[in-house]
Amino acid sequence: MINRQTLNQDLTLIDIHSKKNLSDKDRTELIEKYDITNEILDYADDTNERARLEFDEHTNTFLIVFNVQRETANDDDTTDSTLPVSFAIKDDQLFLFTNNDTHYLKDYITKADNHFTGDLDDRIWEIIFNTFDQVSSDYNDRMSEINQSRSRIQEHIKHSHSSKNQILELAGLEDLITYISTAINGNFNVVKQIEIISTGKIQNISLSKKSKEHLHDSIIEIEQIREQANITSDIIDRVSNTYNNILNNQTNTTMKILTVYTIVLSIPTIVSGFYGMNMKLPVADKWWSWFFSLIVTAVLILMILWDLHRRNSL
Repeated sequence: MINRQTLNQDLTLIDIHSKKNLSDKDRTELIEKYDITNEILDYADDTNERARLEFDEHTNTFLIVFNVQRETANDDDTTDSTLPVSFAIKDDQLFLFTNNDTHYLKDYITKADNHFTGDLDDRIWEIIFNTFDQVSSDYNDRMSEINQSRSRIQEHIKHSHSSKNQILELAGLEDLITYISTAINGNFNVVKQIEIISTGKIQNISLSKKSKEHLHDSIIEIEQIREQANITSDIIDRVSNTYNNILNNQTNTTMKILTVYTIVLSIPTIVSGFYGMNMKLPVADKWWSWFFSLIVTAVLILMILWDLHRRNSL
């Protein structure tokens, strides 16, 4: 579905909202009516496309692919936690390619357009940079949620409350932070490309001093989130390793206890086995032989326990 919306300063937002993939009808209309090339549409329609910046010289069109979070988190499948969204800039028209999971970005663009007052020569780029800031803020909020989940798991570890659910939750956090880190790194490369191109004044990106400062601030914000994501990923890895060490230690302790029990319980079997033989044994015919066997058993058990304690095996 293609919707036109007039923005301030005679700019036009072309909202291409697909259920999942771009329909043939919408593709044809974009090619014939708006002169968007098939190559750009292929990039914009690819749900697995990496973050990138492209420029088509023949149609004077910029394409920006930016990674955003899906509107509703899917805890069962972290592979779709981030999705690419495409912006195409052609003259005074801003094309936004979204699907059901990313269409919320239209609200960001509308709010960004209303945020700027007065006339701006590079208003369309200011809108995009402001949208980048909103997306970065979403990532920052998600990082806070991940850190809260990680802290909760750490509290369980401190109290030795290990369970299968916590192990699976920790593994899910590891997968999620990996996808988020990859998405943020891709976004960082895109804004750096825009900065390099605008600084060199090539490919028709001419930004005002204020817009360059805004772009620089956006780069710093994304870089800070990228560092935060790396730190969070490192902490989660350490927590996971600690959890594994605790589980391994618990297993070793259990095996150690079972081994001690096996050794101690084998002594009565050995002593009673001797006195259960059909042959003459020392003091076997005495009335106190039963008590004697108990004393021998107890002495042997105490000797074994003392030896294990001496070797720091208890």
